[in-house]
Amino acid sequence: MGRRAGNTGPSPMELKLKSDLDRTRRELSQLKKAGGGQTQREEPAQLRGQVTELEETRGRLSKLYFDQLEENRRRASKLHEILRAISQINADLDLDTLLSRVAATIQTSLDFGVVFIRIREPGSDRLQAAAFAGLAASACAALEAEDVKLEDFESWLSEEFRVSRSFFIHHAHPLSRRLPKGYVPELGPREAWEWHAEDVLLVPLVNGGGERIGYISVDDPADRLVPSHEVIELLEIFASHAVVAIENARLYRQLASRTAELEDLSVRMKEMNELKSNFVSTVSHELRTPLTAIRAYVDTILAAGIERLSSEQVRQFLGVLDEESLRLSRLIESVLDLSHYDSRPARPQRQTVDLREVVEETASLLARMAEAGRVDLKVVGEAADTHVDADRDQMRQLVLHLGGNAIKFTPAGGRVVVRLTGDERSLALTVEDTGIGIPEEALEKIFDRFYQVDSSLVRRFGGTGLGLAICKSIVEGHGGRIRATSSAEQGSCFTVTVPRRAGPVIVVRPGSVQPLPSEDVLRLAVEMVSEVMNAGVVSLMLQEPNGDLVIQAAIGLEDWVVRDARVRPGSGVAGWVAQHRRPVCVARRENELESAGSGRSSYRTGTYLSVPLENENGLLGVLNVTDPHSQRPFQAEDCNLLLELAERIAHAWQRASLETNRSEVGDTADALRRVLEHLRVRRQTAPDRVSLAQTIAAEMGLEAAEIGLIGYAATVHDVGMAVVSPITEKREALTDAERREMQRHVEIGAEILRPLEIMGSLHDVVLSHHEWWDGSGYPRGLKGKDIPMGARLLAVVDAFESMTQGRAHRLPQSPEAALLEIMELRGKQFDPELVDALARVLPRWDAEAGGAIPATQPQSTLERGR
Repeated sequence: MGRRAGNTGPSPMELKLKSDLDRTRRELSQLKKAGGGQTQREEPAQLRGQVTELEETRGRLSKLYFDQLEENRRRASKLHEILRAISQINADLDLDTLLSRVAATIQTSLDFGVVFIRIREPGSDRLQAAAFAGLAASACAALEAEDVKLEDFESWLSEEFRVSRSFFIHHAHPLSRRLPKGYVPELGPREAWEWHAEDVLLVPLVNGGGERIGYISVDDPADRLVPSHEVIELLEIFASHAVVAIENARLYRQLASRTAELEDLSVRMKEMNELKSNFVSTVSHELRTPLTAIRAYVDTILAAGIERLSSEQVRQFLGVLDEESLRLSRLIESVLDLSHYDSRPARPQRQTVDLREVVEETASLLARMAEAGRVDLKVVGEAADTHVDADRDQMRQLVLHLGGNAIKFTPAGGRVVVRLTGDERSLALTVEDTGIGIPEEALEKIFDRFYQVDSSLVRRFGGTGLGLAICKSIVEGHGGRIRATSSAEQGSCFTVTVPRRAGPVIVVRPGSVQPLPSEDVLRLAVEMVSEVMNAGVVSLMLQEPNGDLVIQAAIGLEDWVVRDARVRPGSGVAGWVAQHRRPVCVARRENELESAGSGRSSYRTGTYLSVPLENENGLLGVLNVTDPHSQRPFQAEDCNLLLELAERIAHAWQRASLETNRSEVGDTADALRRVLEHLRVRRQTAPDRVSLAQTIAAEMGLEAAEIGLIGYAATVHDVGMAVVSPITEKREALTDAERREMQRHVEIGAEILRPLEIMGSLHDVVLSHHEWWDGSGYPRGLKGKDIPMGARLLAVVDAFESMTQGRAHRLPQSPEAALLEIMELRGKQFDPELVDALARVLPRWDAEAGGAIPATQPQSTLERGR
């Protein structure tokens, strides 16, 4: 017969016991044979004693032998149980279930009263409570509330505590008293050699790359003894298999997530194909219908001859042609509008608009349509103040689309009410009708382009399904929201809410340990960054005492994102920047990084910047910028510019947070406000000044920090011109007094910017940008290289910009003519090297594309910063 499965033969200990037993038997047999005659008669008692002793020894050895056999069977059974548990663990693909099973299996298999597991997420430096066994709910909650930093955990793993690959910290060791309290079980009195309540046994979880991804902690062994090497080795077996299972579960979770995304994309692709087909069909129908009518009436006129038609017939025919051509025009305008929003999201040309006035003007245009359909159209203004910062043309287009839709889908005898309400922060436009309504399941899709609730309605009422998509783009471009409610056959209600003032959403959290500047300073700082970087989304994140980052001020993000977003240190881009104190520039979509809790769903582009915000006391937070209006990826120069802005904001933050001198808060806010007003003007009059200045600076081989300073200086160096602007707008020659007053703008600008400066480097650039190379400039008459490099460079850029864009007293020139004039002043007004650099960069500098220039550093993470 073959060997029984699993039988590995007697162990060395069993063989030794059997040998001792056999030897004892032989000795007994020899004694019995030699015990006859005189010896047996002389010493019977002695021999009987020896026999008894040997019999007892044989009994003890026999018991030991069978006890050892039983122990081996018990160990084999436990090992079999452990292997079965490990196979079940490896089969689990849900991470939470897997970790709970590991903890429970260790508790039951290795006889520990308490088992606790912490793991960290990829990219994080914090170990979070993940699974428990043997703990009450309150103890679990306490452990979940407090994370352990990876560096703290690694500091506990000293070689003096090592046992195999694990670490045992005795309760008497000083480190035991410095460990986080966590949970300490009540074990009662213990001997010195027994397991103590404050003893700690840690089994690290180490992946294949050698990274510690967590640990297992055990407590309260059933035998009250410090675990043996054998038990610790079994724990390490569990740990090794747990690591593999964790990695598998994470891969499975990632795969499941990607699969779900692909499935969603597949469904979305099918929907888009259907929408495209419907759109083509709808547009074809919409084009064919008016063209057919136009063609028919034109053919009639040509066939009959216009001289044979009566004046009444001519008016009728021309009316039809006019109506059908307008229908064609509306269709084409809708398609072009949506294409415009898609290709280059228009930045609204904001001004103070009376929305009540816009609504009434638009209602008068819709009155003819309402009258023809016998629909009662009313405008109700419930808000006393209906002024809002908005683009007037876009607001008019919004009301036309919403009002026109409401009238079109309301039957004769129905009513359409356009209502204005609001509070001090926002204004609400409501368009309510008593029309056919919208099915509830379609409400989520009606703002999708080309979507039609019912194709039969298209044939009946016409339309392309683009109007509401355009409305959504307009509203979101103004930082607002649009929503719809409806009841079938009872009507629909569309509500648009837009902020009265174009500015960031501000959330100031009470009870912050760090002193916060005023809300006004936060708002102005974020707006300034948005203007300088020409970006749609800016967020300023504050670091809380526990290290988490929360959004303190933002522009371009929804309220709930600002309120709820929280980023752990080391997690996502902002967390990495906070941890390493270094900036990150992501230039292309394929370089995107995970950004947990940052509201990425609100972003429209894959390029963004994130830089640390620091002052002399350390890290304040992180400044993030994304969604550039130019649609071009951010480059290294943009990151350097943002670092300059971050330094100014940090300084402004510090000044405005000093409660001992509230006048500094006003000075800081006033400086930011003046800079912001100047930037809004500069965006219209000098949109490409920064990119040209940075291009020349890069051509000159300047350091990244100096390029950033020059970029920032290019945005603000003429801030003092606002004070003397009436003089500069004169067309006739200036008087001597007016010229002296105009020249004061450099000193005024330097003084305005003083509250935002730390080192004074910007102050010198602003003060010196009208100095001449030959020493004949103002205000200090500096000469040659005594003039700061940034000031010399801005002098060239200012002159080129003034010549090519024109001023009140001179017409604009071509770039070639402007360059020739600057070349003539080379060595007199301008630094010769900088003039030569301008001549070299102009052929490749594309002002219309925003002056996009290659990054001086190819990597996403720049070296500047801590």
